[in-house]
Parts: sequence; structure tokens; C-alpha cells
Amino acid sequence: MEHKHIPGLVDVIKVDQPADILQIARDDTLDRVFGSGKPLLNSLLVRRILGVLSYNGHRFPTMSARKAIGREIQQDALWKKLNTAAPNIRAAPADLEPLAAWIRESNPDVAVGPLVQQIIGRLFSPTFEADDNTWAAAEVIAASLAPGNAVRNLASKVTGKVTRAKALLASMVGGDLAGVHAVSVAIHNVVRGLNQMRCLYLDTSVRQTLAPEMASERCLFAPGVVLRQATSNGTVGGCPYTAGTLLLLELEKARQASGDESMIFLADTWSRCPAEQWVPAMLEGVWRRVTNA
Repeated sequence: MEHKHIPGLVDVIKVDQPADILQIARDDTLDRVFGSGKPLLNSLLVRRILGVLSYNGHRFPTMSARKAIGREIQQDALWKKLNTAAPNIRAAPADLEPLAAWIRESNPDVAVGPLVQQIIGRLFSPTFEADDNTWAAAEVIAASLAPGNAVRNLASKVTGKVTRAKALLASMVGGDLAGVHAVSVAIHNVVRGLNQMRCLYLDTSVRQTLAPEMASERCLFAPGVVLRQATSNGTVGGCPYTAGTLLLLELEKARQASGDESMIFLADTWSRCPAEQWVPAMLEGVWRRVTNA
């Protein structure tokens, strides 16, 4: 855990221990309200992220406060919808064949990004058609969230590049911001998992011994960082904080260091990922299809 605190300038805690992360994720006083414009660097960070993860004045669900109107109902509805769809995709339907062919390297000129985007996009709109443009939009949005390139982020804002990317994807999922997040932000961890799966498949000794469930487990990745803000004073992991402190939960770092798979979807917390069953099922389905298991 690292606490950067300079009064009036910055007050940020980086948290990378699973127990601390789960404590924060279950604490009602650590939320995504994101009030108060101070300290300065806190304000700039929140403003930049909210600027990317919102559209037409509405935040993406992953940045909505716990008590935001409609958040819980919409999240639960999506969770149930994806859970209902999980058994079908786990059974390796024909829709997964392009991804299976990519894993086998039988279509080397095809990029995996649009293939994954097509599968995920169809969860939100049956007419979703991924192509180079939709994938480029996802990459623009993801790049704008990456830290360390203020010039690039400023240029994207001035030129409206990020806004156009969000507008394109929103138009393809009926304006569903959960869908926009899925095909532009969350998708990159799924792509990372499929790249991992390709490596597993190309190792013949692994390919012959790995069951679909095991392959899926080895291809799951957690988000790099999620954000919370304290609404009152408290302590986590022996580190005190005050109202307004930002907490950066380094989920993937915590998972890799500890092997704690609960970091991936934050199940059993108010902000759980609605795809906690669907993503593992999809990865199982791809492995079944690629190995004819």
C-alpha cells in the first residue's frame, strides 16, 4: 500500500492487497460519488477519467455511485441476462468458430480484437457488426485512460477523438452505456485472455491436458485499477484516510501476487461485474471449440 499525501495537492492511496481491496469494495463509505474538487491532482485525475467514462452527461455504470438512480436495478438486470446467456456460449456454439480459428492460427491475417468485439457487442444489439473502425474506437478509449501521456490525452480531448469513438459505439448498442463500456474498456482484458489461450493451445503438451474449465481459469485477468473515494474518515490496512481521499484498487496486481481470483470480478460486492459468469463461460466455449473437447 502506498499513500501519497501532500496537503492541497494530492491525497491518493494505492491498494494492492486482496484483503484490503475487499474491505474497501464492501465499505459503504468508500464510493464512486466523486465529490469535492480538492486536492488539485485528485480533481484532475477524477475529471480526466470521468471525462472518458461518461457520455452525453451520463457516467458509465462502472463509474456510477452506489446510490445512483437506477444503477442497482440495471446492474442486476444485466447480471441476470448474461447469466442466462452463459450456458449457451459455454457449449461452444458456431459463433465462436472465428475465434477458435484465430487460436489455431488458421486465419493469421485476422485481428482478434474485432472478433471479440463482435461476440460481446451482440449481447447488447443483435445487429452489432464489428470492424476495424469499431475496434479502433475501442483502442482510442482505452488509450485515453492510460496514465502518463498528458499531451496525447489533451490532443484527444481537443480534437474530439474520444467523443467520436464513444458516439460510434453508443450508436451500435442502442445507447446502452454498459454496452459501450463492454466493447471499449472491459473487452481488453478478454482479448488479453485470448492471447494467453493461443499460447496455451500452441503448446501441444498443454493443449492435450487442459480441460476447458482450467483453460478458462488461466485466461482470466482482472482490471488494472478501479477507483473509489472516501466519503468519511477511516482506516484500511493500518493506513488512515480522510473524506475526499482517492483509493486506487490495483486488482490485477493483487491477483497476480496472491492468486486471489476474487479480484477479477469483485463478486459478492455492490460493484460486482455483471459478466462474472459469462466471461469464464465464453473462454470455456472457445477452448472447447478449438480443441473439439
